Amino acid sequence: MSSIKTYNVTKETVIAQPVALQTRTYKPVSNFELIDLTLGGIQKSGFKLDQESYSMAREGNVANGKYTLSNVSDGEMQIQVGWQNSYDKSISLKWAMGVHIFICSNGAISGDMGAFKRKHEGEIQTYTPYAISEYIKTAGDVFMQMQKEREKMKEMLLTKRITAEIIGRMFIEEKFIESTQLNIIKRELEHPTFDYRSPGSLWELYQYTTYSMKEIHPTLWMQDHIEAHKFFIEAAGIINPPYEPIRNQLNLFDETLTYV
Repeated sequence: MSSIKTYNVTKETVIAQPVALQTRTYKPVSNFELIDLTLGGIQKSGFKLDQESYSMAREGNVANGKYTLSNVSDGEMQIQVGWQNSYDKSISLKWAMGVHIFICSNGAISGDMGAFKRKHEGEIQTYTPYAISEYIKTAGDVFMQMQKEREKMKEMLLTKRITAEIIGRMFIEEKFIESTQLNIIKRELEHPTFDYRSPGSLWELYQYTTYSMKEIHPTLWMQDHIEAHKFFIEAAGIINPPYEPIRNQLNLFDETLTYV
């Protein structure tokens, strides 16, 4: 059996990657600048860095940075700030906020009111410092919202039929999981690796899903996790009787700030 592909790298490797040349229409932002601004923004906002991790792909031309905050957490999870950058014009510069699950190191990214992206053009270099600083300040509010979403999902108990329908929609309709993830989810349903203390719930199925996405390609990491979170939040409000729908379900993507 072949080993699982890993894209994890050190901070030094991310910084050492040569920055692409600037052109009239392409304005690169260096990984070093993103790291420096993110760490500085965390400190200025009064938060405490717990861990930082990095991944790369496309011969180093796509990079991701993830930062967990120790003082925005509860017993199950902590807030995580992430960015995605490219030097080959394949991906726009993006930030997103989500959570890191302690027991399994799963990640969840919210399509919240603070998620945004920016094309590598125009005034992006002057825009970046302000955007990161203002964005990180919202970490506490984002975390409280995701706590509420977690508790709602824990309340939703699933039958095998509904579980199968949800998995089928993720694979066939939404397409943010592939056959590799499908097999992992099936294995987790039969023999869970971790105890999420909410057996048979929508939250448990969500954790099986994000667990299956741990080794996802760095170019897909952010968008696929945002799509997964959006899907499960919407699922919490549409499960048919006898399961009571969650009232006043918030469509998080209605509040997304997207700059293009």
